[in-house]
Amino acid sequence: MNREQFEKIMNGKNGGKDLYHLKDNNAFVGLQIIRKYCPTKGVEGADHDVIYSVPANDLVAADITEEDAIRLRNINWMIEDDVMACFV
Repeated sequence: MNREQFEKIMNGKNGGKDLYHLKDNNAFVGLQIIRKYCPTKGVEGADHDVIYSVPANDLVAADITEEDAIRLRNINWMIEDDVMACFV
């Protein structure tokens, strides 16, 4: 998938419930997904109520699947200033 397709997924509406958010911490689950593609990365920064991880381009370059991109979106991950972010 290219960056445009990834952004379209991340900016889209939730495509159904993701059961992960019902039992697990969205930030933690998202970091596990990100780690599949960028194994040496994790939380790269934090603010008052948000954590930041890898640049979105890193996930695209690592060939993130559409399924994992949708899962990230559905558990409230987003692209913030070209970096993957999640409110905590």
